[in-house]
Amino acid sequence: MSALIITTVLGIILLYLGLTKNKAILAPAAITGLLITLFLSLKTWGHGSKYFHDMIIIDNFSVAFNVSMIIITILIFLFGINYYKRMELHVAEQYSLMIFALAGAFLMTSFSNLIMLFLGIEILSIPLYILAGGKKTSYRSNEASFKYFMLGSFATAFFLFGIALVYGASATFYLPEIKTYIAQFNGNLPPMLMVGLLFILIGVAFKVSVAPFHFWSPDVYEGAPTLVTAFMATVVKTAGFAAFYRLLSMGLLPLPAPLKKALWVMTGLTLLIGNLGALRQTNFKRLLAYSAIAHSGFIMLAVLSQHDLSASVLLYYTFVYSLATVPLFIIFILVKRASSGLETLHIFQGLYKKKPWIAVFTTILLMSLAGIPLTAGFIAKYQVFVLSISQGYLAISIFAILMALIGIYYYFFVVREVFTETAESNPIIVSKLNAALIIVCGVAVVALGIFVWNVPI
Repeated sequence: MSALIITTVLGIILLYLGLTKNKAILAPAAITGLLITLFLSLKTWGHGSKYFHDMIIIDNFSVAFNVSMIIITILIFLFGINYYKRMELHVAEQYSLMIFALAGAFLMTSFSNLIMLFLGIEILSIPLYILAGGKKTSYRSNEASFKYFMLGSFATAFFLFGIALVYGASATFYLPEIKTYIAQFNGNLPPMLMVGLLFILIGVAFKVSVAPFHFWSPDVYEGAPTLVTAFMATVVKTAGFAAFYRLLSMGLLPLPAPLKKALWVMTGLTLLIGNLGALRQTNFKRLLAYSAIAHSGFIMLAVLSQHDLSASVLLYYTFVYSLATVPLFIIFILVKRASSGLETLHIFQGLYKKKPWIAVFTTILLMSLAGIPLTAGFIAKYQVFVLSISQGYLAISIFAILMALIGIYYYFFVVREVFTETAESNPIIVSKLNAALIIVCGVAVVALGIFVWNVPI
């Protein structure tokens, strides 16, 4: 709980630091606060605690995911030191909003009550609606913010309506009590409860870009500032799936057959739309958006398998996915600046000739996302497939493997451009800090693919 309080206070402190007009102190202050939060979170490992009449439960599950999100946020803020050098106004506000969103993510990993889940989702989402429109002079950024806000509002309406229906049927917001209530019907739920559960699942599915509730993702990823897109693709996705898993395991299982089938159909659609949609993309941010949708499908396999190892596999997958995604956005920004602001895949042409070491790390990171052996991404996908097959979901697992093979194809679109010769262009300028981030993440992706370590949660 102390980590949640420190995070909230940190966001307020950063707002006041913005009054000094000194951008240089913002990132160090934010990172220092996050390191304190990380230390406090680790101290609670193995010491479960409950707050607000058991509405919040701090256990190893929540601590593990919180630590993962803090580490990724620190990497993003280190990236932000160089990213915000060209930005004169509202830098403190952007750091603060991401910190506030992180506080919402903490609630999403530790709720045991539907109202607390709702608060976590909204505390996470409202700053993101603002951050997506961070480039005030950009039409695309304004469009991204408006679309995200409008579609997010509809998803919230579904979620709240679902909570109301579930409460009307069960007379409780607490997940363990809802689980007990559901169990007595042996799968034949009253219509009001069935619709309520469906609406709740729709609301959560929107946050993690599960089809057919993924439409916002490509436009928002493309239009939002790149650092915000990196935050959404990593921290927000991790929080969403942690909440999805906790919601199912703590409160909604066993799901009635119609809802279970609906979730598996959504998983298959997500895999299909994400991978086939990525094949048609020429914009790098949109390619990563459809890649994120596809990865949501793979992660759903772990969430729905509901094995004793599901939580550990989910943590490993989301963490290594985030480790590969953040440096790719850093590399994208570097190449974009050298290409007069273009965002097409062609801007990667000649990267091997200009910066061979960046080209090598770009290839490694893309290989991890594609699930190529000797990278952490391969181990993550392998664990998901083994988990789903062991639970008897053979058909969807085979389909997911086929979709993973398609994924290799579009990731190598970028690799092909990296090693394609081109005429001389502007040099790529890399700060020492950004170079260190790319190297550390690249090495970590390989190391975690060789020395696999799953956290028992």
